[in-house]
Amino acid sequence: MDELFDFDKKPIDGGFGNIPEGSLLKEANKVPLFMTELPEEENDTLAALQSLLYDGTPEEVAENFKNQGNECFKAGKTKYQDAIAFYSKAIDTTCKDEKIIEACLTNRAAVNLELQNYRKVLMDCAKALKINPKNVKALFRSAKALYMLDKIDQALDCCNLGLEIEPKNKYFQLEKQKCIRQKEYLNKKKREKEARARQELERKKALENAIKERNIQMETTSDAPDSQNSVFLDTEAQQLVWPVFLLYPEYKESDFIAQFNEEHTFLDHLEMIFEHCAPWDMESKYTPKNVDIYFESVSQEFGAKPTLIKVGRKIPLKEVLSHRKYVVRNGIPSFIILPKNAPFTESFLKKYK
Repeated sequence: MDELFDFDKKPIDGGFGNIPEGSLLKEANKVPLFMTELPEEENDTLAALQSLLYDGTPEEVAENFKNQGNECFKAGKTKYQDAIAFYSKAIDTTCKDEKIIEACLTNRAAVNLELQNYRKVLMDCAKALKINPKNVKALFRSAKALYMLDKIDQALDCCNLGLEIEPKNKYFQLEKQKCIRQKEYLNKKKREKEARARQELERKKALENAIKERNIQMETTSDAPDSQNSVFLDTEAQQLVWPVFLLYPEYKESDFIAQFNEEHTFLDHLEMIFEHCAPWDMESKYTPKNVDIYFESVSQEFGAKPTLIKVGRKIPLKEVLSHRKYVVRNGIPSFIILPKNAPFTESFLKKYK
């Protein structure tokens, strides 16, 4: 057998009898040709022996590097990078024995599979398969890497190719079943995502139609803030529900109504807002019956000043938003609340006359 590795199982016993694996590695590391680490002190003899790795034909040199890589891979995670380095040295030689290069490519792919370098796995497996299209280890490792990259169809192709070569190979059979289950899961998620996208598109279209039917003018400025609050259509009642700002310029205060149903009146909300006196309203002027509601209208004519238009407290929001002079800016209607017969109100209204 050319390689030490059978799919993703640990390497086959190298023939050292019943020596425990840890002791085996320590013993092997005492042999200069198999050392994966140099001692701290320089040793001319050791350096000369290590140089033997480069002696011989390119095929012998590549074989030596391959064996070193195998030893490092057997040593575990701490030696994985060393294993890759040795396999790479073997591949970079002028070795003409394609079987050695093929083995190093599939072994390097095995190490990168452990390190989750899936694209490197695919690159090495592709090179190995170019040398030998029936290399089942390269096909199997490709399937595992493709699975982890969510390229399930390609992973299945690798499994099917492997089963054509070895129909009873249990590793390919298990991997294929895993791929089939994952494909079913991903297809289900895809259908659910597409269904949500269709529903969202239908929701937006229905909302746009509802706004258009009511002749509501919408305007979005370039500096519009991002907001999680937006108008939505109550599909059961076929009514629009808006976020609304109520502004109190006298005290530079405001109230935000997250859901103002278009059929509700301003009085409906004012009665809840002013059920108790606002903490900033020291004179208790702001009551449902003692305030007026306005919206600011900006003319399209160049140089024209904005005007204030008064809104009845008992008028539904729907009627106000459909007014030919009302424009919903940045998705949130806003209204100005002023107390009746108050000095501030008089001076504020003068600005618009």
